[in-house]
Amino acid sequence: MSTNTARKTRPTVVTIASGIWCAVVLVRLGFLVVAVVHTDGGLAVALVGSFIGLAFAALFVWLAIRMARGSASARLWLAIVAGFAVVNTVVGLVLGAGAAGFLYPIALVAATVLSYLPSTRGFFPKTERRDRPAEPRTIGWDPATGERITEPAPTDGRAG
Repeated sequence: MSTNTARKTRPTVVTIASGIWCAVVLVRLGFLVVAVVHTDGGLAVALVGSFIGLAFAALFVWLAIRMARGSASARLWLAIVAGFAVVNTVVGLVLGAGAAGFLYPIALVAATVLSYLPSTRGFFPKTERRDRPAEPRTIGWDPATGERITEPAPTDGRAG
């Protein structure tokens, strides 16, 4: 192990946020099992629904584990999913579906807020900006062919 690679300690709020995600997924899996047992659509519908539900559960648990390990992109994707859950619940409430499942989005929003607190900034690495290649600057268009006329790209590496 190199002395240059110092491991960052995971903030407690990130551990809690990851735990909330895993707990919500496990509870939702419990409801999936109940729904599959009581389905009236037949075995094929139950199998397809179970497969899709397990796939999403596995994806969310995998993202929660990656977030707990310091992945900023996993944290972003979980925040997007939490936003969709809130929108889904609001639409359900407006359409009169009842308020039975409003605790899940609240828990997911809490997990998202916890993972974006200022104390977690140092745990999630910032991505380095990559220099993009310099594009040649368009100075006109050839009237005969319609192709653009460019001047040479700058050689110092900066975009024009």
